[in-house]
Amino acid sequence: MDSPSAGRVYDRHGRNRVIPQAMLWASSPLNYPLFLAVSPMTSALAAGNRIMVKQAANSRHLCRLLHDRFSQKIDPAFVCFHPGVSAGTFSGLPFNHLVFTGSSRTGKTVMKTAADNLVPVTLELGGKSPVILADDFDMAKAVKRILFAKLMNAGQTCIAPDYIFVPENRVDAFIQTAQTVARQLYPDITSPDYTAIIDSPAFDRLTDTLADVQKKGGRVIPLLDGPDTILEHKKISPVMVTGTTPAMRIMQEEIFGPILPVIPYTSLKTVIEYINDRPRPLALYVFTRDRSLSDTVIAHTRSGGVTVNDCALHVAQHDLPFGGIGNSGTGQYHGFEGFLEFSKLRPVFRQAPVSSTAALTPPYGIFADRIFQAIKKFSWIS
Repeated sequence: MDSPSAGRVYDRHGRNRVIPQAMLWASSPLNYPLFLAVSPMTSALAAGNRIMVKQAANSRHLCRLLHDRFSQKIDPAFVCFHPGVSAGTFSGLPFNHLVFTGSSRTGKTVMKTAADNLVPVTLELGGKSPVILADDFDMAKAVKRILFAKLMNAGQTCIAPDYIFVPENRVDAFIQTAQTVARQLYPDITSPDYTAIIDSPAFDRLTDTLADVQKKGGRVIPLLDGPDTILEHKKISPVMVTGTTPAMRIMQEEIFGPILPVIPYTSLKTVIEYINDRPRPLALYVFTRDRSLSDTVIAHTRSGGVTVNDCALHVAQHDLPFGGIGNSGTGQYHGFEGFLEFSKLRPVFRQAPVSSTAALTPPYGIFADRIFQAIKKFSWIS
């Protein structure tokens, strides 16, 4: 199956590229099924690929709609959508490239299966993205930006703040400010602006996580008035958690919900050590007016991306590549880096009418020896 534009796509330097013949989005996940299908698809189409998109089972209606709309403009032989098929089914096929967005656990399975056919993969896997609030940053401004990113889609965002380090002497002020700001955003969880949890298993996982916190001595602090949960609509009120321990599920797994653990700190060194002792996150956030402090955090930690003095906005910058590292993924796309990710540079050398090697072919004699001596004179060869 040949690419529709193979041999006619060039990079910004005018160099030829060989285009992969087919690509698969092994999963466009449930939380942003439109954006996480169309965003990498844009880069892949720019590079001249055929594309197969597998969307999450929860998104089957959107999948049919996209298939309907795209098929009116683009031949399904070039772009097609598949609902509800397992990622394992697709990742075992000999595509030229696989793109998967989802959990680290499933991402590892996809990568292992793709390896049977030596298929390269791009994995966006999320993880526990930390926030560091420095003592010099305006509290109200920081809280507004953090809660906007955390509570968007009820926390069901791969780059949502997962836990936050707050100076020990500012924890109470941080929580009080968060309660004020949260109530300005959402009067309570009956608000139509506040999102539901995607399904019953996800709802049960989050309520079990909070029960585990309380069982192990942690404190759950509501940010809104009104009900804690609405089972019928699968809504969970946003909360902060203090008194966490490494034994709690909340500190071991990506939360993916409206729950934010708050960890007090007195030393930036211990914060950096804590982050580095754990799997690499997809995103890292630091709030400070001190450039040297943010530079220290960036230089001494590793993450897929960083936003300074805000949260999540690095993903919206068209000319910044987006992707994970280590446990949070591999590969990157968006903008020109997406073109590079989904294409393959094919070097082509054309020999001149007279070969430069003609004088160096055996049998060797005086001429070859003189060339060698000249090379030796002007090089490191001794």
